[in-house]
Amino acid sequence: MRALSRLGDGIWYLILAGIVIGFGYTGWQEVGAVAPAIPARITLTSIAPIAGIVGLLALIVFAETLYPLRALSRERWVYVDRPRGRLRGTDWITWAQLVGFGVLGLGICVSTGLSPWFALVVPALRFVVGWRSFTLASLLSAGRTRLVGGSGLSLLDSEVTSDAIASQSAWIPRRAHAPSTLMSLFFRRLGRRWYIGVGALAALGLSLGFAPQFGALAIVGFMSAWSIVGAAVGRAASFGRVSDDAWPDWGLPLIASVGTALLGAGILLLVWNLSAIAVALIIAGLSWASFKRSRPARVDSMSMLDSGGFGVSFSPEVLHYIARGALGFGVAALALGY
Repeated sequence: MRALSRLGDGIWYLILAGIVIGFGYTGWQEVGAVAPAIPARITLTSIAPIAGIVGLLALIVFAETLYPLRALSRERWVYVDRPRGRLRGTDWITWAQLVGFGVLGLGICVSTGLSPWFALVVPALRFVVGWRSFTLASLLSAGRTRLVGGSGLSLLDSEVTSDAIASQSAWIPRRAHAPSTLMSLFFRRLGRRWYIGVGALAALGLSLGFAPQFGALAIVGFMSAWSIVGAAVGRAASFGRVSDDAWPDWGLPLIASVGTALLGAGILLLVWNLSAIAVALIIAGLSWASFKRSRPARVDSMSMLDSGGFGVSFSPEVLHYIARGALGFGVAALALGY
């Protein structure tokens, strides 16, 4: 009976994955048909393979930092593995990561013309990076890392999540005395949040890697990821808990968000031939999206609404928490039509 139950669960997940892939492919075809064709300043097919490989490598480092391949939660160890006298560091998340990186590798192969064997190299490399010799202590530590890395959608508190991830990922040793100025403290915070740069490199590399196949949709994907990078940089520049003045509370985060948006728009302008109006709208949209997402946000109460016959319920508060800054991103995406 247990085998039949697991078989039924597996079939259900396959059906769900097929539905999601089908809707995604249909949406991609429909959006791709109306998306504008933006000429590139450089030959994308020449840089896409290198950029795609660099982006995948950065994503592997980013994933292992925030969501290790092998991990063991304390609950599973106490209530499942320990009573059975075994020690396992793999679960469905492990295999989902390997399959996901395989799909990404296959997508890069299709987009850049690399050998299909590269699609097998990517999950193999993810396997090598994450499949180290683990002890119980290291597996439990990796389980805590997973818990913190995925807390953004469980705690629904941006400040607590950001501080927890920064605390567990910091490798710069603490100083006896804090820097004397807010700017120096901001750059030290960025150094402790080194994974922001790794994530930005992954977003840039994968966007360029998929650009020959997806065209303008690759730019939209880059701007979506870059708004999250800008929010992380703006959050590192926020000192509202240190001082109630306007400058450390929202002045520095706004400047950091605008600076990150300028950098992202500059990267797009180096690769694609965009109009001045489009660049201005992209800067404004990314600045607003990054600044809005960098502000402290939390969900204190939650109500559920039914979709009206589709069997799906959602919380408006959670949706608002996740989609904050979407207006700015929408402006940046629509700017590609100018």
